[in-house]
This record gives sequence, C-alpha cells and structure tokens, in this order.
Amino acid sequence: MKEYSGRILLRMSPQLHQEVAQLASSYSQSLNEFLIQTIEERVEKEMKTNVSFSRVNINELKVKEVREAVIVTQHPWFMELLHKHNVYFFNPSLGRVTPMQYLLFYETTKQESDGTKNEHPRHIAYYGKVKEIIYDIQPGDYMHIPELQPLMNDPKFWDEIRTWETTNVVLLREVGTFANPLPLKNGLEARYLVNKTTTLPLLRNATYIDELY
Repeated sequence: MKEYSGRILLRMSPQLHQEVAQLASSYSQSLNEFLIQTIEERVEKEMKTNVSFSRVNINELKVKEVREAVIVTQHPWFMELLHKHNVYFFNPSLGRVTPMQYLLFYETTKQESDGTKNEHPRHIAYYGKVKEIIYDIQPGDYMHIPELQPLMNDPKFWDEIRTWETTNVVLLREVGTFANPLPLKNGLEARYLVNKTTTLPLLRNATYIDELY
C-alpha cells in the first residue's frame, strides 16, 4: 500500500479561500486546524454510512447458534494465506454460513501455476480456532477492518482479493496442527467436503475424514 507523508497541497478559488479563512477565524482556529477537523468529520461520516459488512463474535453467541467444527477445502494459495494472515475466506455462493468454533482444513491435490502444492494433500493436518466471522465484505470495506489491513500491504494476496465483489471472512485466534494428519479414505468424497459439519467427539475418535460425517 502507498505510504503518505501527511502533507497535502490544496488548490481552491480565492473566494472559497477567503470564506474558509473567515470560518476558521470565527471558531478561533487556524486555517489548517479548521480544514483538518472538517475533513475528519466528513471521513468519519463516510466510513460509518458506506460500510456493508457485519461482524459476529463467536464468544457472544449462544451454544445452540454455533456449530462445533466445519470441514473446508483449501487449495495451496489459500493455505499460504491461512498460515500468513490467520484468515479463511468462505465462498460467497454458500451465503451466510452458520458460525462454528473450529475450522478443519482439508488440503486439495491442486497444483498452482507456480508449481506450489499443498504439504498434506487429501489430509486434514491443520485446524483453526474461530474468533469472528465478518459477512458481506465489499472491496472498499477492507480499510475499515483493522485485522484485514495487513492483507492490503501484501500484494501476493491483495492483488487477487481486491477483485472479489463480496465475500465472508473468518478471523482465527490460532491455527494449530494435528499430530497425526487425518486422511481421506474415499477420494470421491472430496467434492462434498465443503462446509461439512462435524463434532469434536467424532474428530477425536476418527481414523479417516470419512468418519467425521
């Protein structure tokens, strides 16, 4: 993201210049102070009225409103995004997904154009503990979400994300690793894993991913 110096040169008509100077004087402010305050008030108003997203904190929900664990599929690009920024993007076609305590990341066999592959294809080796879900994010909303602003400084991901129209983002408290990655026994089941709900008891006792649902 471009860095800004905090200095700006304004050009305006002599008449507007005079009117602004008179207003600043009436408030016992310097011209600079008056302009900064006026701009701050306008920016604050725009930020409050133009956001389209809503935030849901998992800890503020009732138990019955939250699923225990959900399986999601991850291509290599998204796995790298996960490890670097602790976020997961739900496909907007799924709509407003029901919140969950944990995400279980199934790594696909896809190879990216640069040759990158997943470390554990056809396995669940990582889980994420969910902190918050942000629904209906538009490209212009990222600047209003402090937790996602680092993405805007990471061109590898931001150059792609900024082209998305609407999406739902899961903020994770942590990303952990299973001591023994869980394999998928029936490869044909991979296409049905997206947004699959499971429970922690099933997860603790499972030998294969197929046993989670």
